[in-house]
Amino acid sequence: MNPIEPLILGVTVDLGGRAHGLATNWRQRWARLITTLDGVAGFAVLEDGFGRPDGDGPDATLLANWLAPLAPRIGLIAGAALNLAEPFHVSTAIATLDHVSEGRAGLLVQRLRSERNAAAFAAIGRLNGFPDAGSEKALDRDLADAIDVVRRLWDSWEDDAVIRDTRTQRYLDGGKLHYVDFAGEAFKVLGPSITPRPPQGQPVVAARWAPGDDDTTAVQADLTVLGIAHIAAFRERPGAKQTLIVAELGESDTLFAALRRAAAAGARAVSLTLSGAPEEAEAFATHTAPALRAAGLVRPAAGGSLRRRFGLPATPSRYASAA
Repeated sequence: MNPIEPLILGVTVDLGGRAHGLATNWRQRWARLITTLDGVAGFAVLEDGFGRPDGDGPDATLLANWLAPLAPRIGLIAGAALNLAEPFHVSTAIATLDHVSEGRAGLLVQRLRSERNAAAFAAIGRLNGFPDAGSEKALDRDLADAIDVVRRLWDSWEDDAVIRDTRTQRYLDGGKLHYVDFAGEAFKVLGPSITPRPPQGQPVVAARWAPGDDDTTAVQADLTVLGIAHIAAFRERPGAKQTLIVAELGESDTLFAALRRAAAAGARAVSLTLSGAPEEAEAFATHTAPALRAAGLVRPAAGGSLRRRFGLPATPSRYASAA
């Protein structure tokens, strides 16, 4: 058997369902989960559960910001339904997460569909600037615009905009803040952000893809998360080679064989789906992850920024180069 390039190891936790958010001991539960995974998995994808039939769990970006100081090594990729959330607010929340985690933040771009999308729209009501729940093409266009705005807002402060000059009593250099001045079909954003530029410049952006999905979101992302069976089809899509593939595995997958298939198909990372129970995380940390490392299938968890762990290039502010 030919050797494979070891994969970056991560986990995925779906935050949907009331059991995740309403238990009286939720703080202890999440603290136990993330500290168990810290230093074992290189990243954790926290999928926001808004609009789930079994009830809403905690907000993924808020939870990630609370978890980051408890776990100083693991990367945190927080989900947000960008066809329902204001891109300005998502941008500042992920920028804050990048500051709190010292460069370990990412955004999972979620696009709610079908009944779940309709349920979410029913919960929040009609909002100006948001397409109707059933307008699929408009929702895909709106999502692509929202990703563009989020990234532009991260760039709207130059890296050295904060000067803390006590002599002139200036906290920042206003000349190094920039309007993003975005105008799409559904909304406009002037900017700049209200949060300083993230330590990574651009936190990692991840998106899911499956056959039949619009390609735009996935090829805009740094990471594309998909099932092993869909990797070959995705790699044939225009622009797909620009993104790093993360194979997401469920409980039914035969683990060792699935990781070998994922690596052979072109994945660079793998994310194992966990239920969110601390006991399951402890079994993963004690048994599963060491066995995968011993078999040469995954790498030891790395340090440094999340972009660096995935081998992604640095991202200078687009506005600094244009100034």
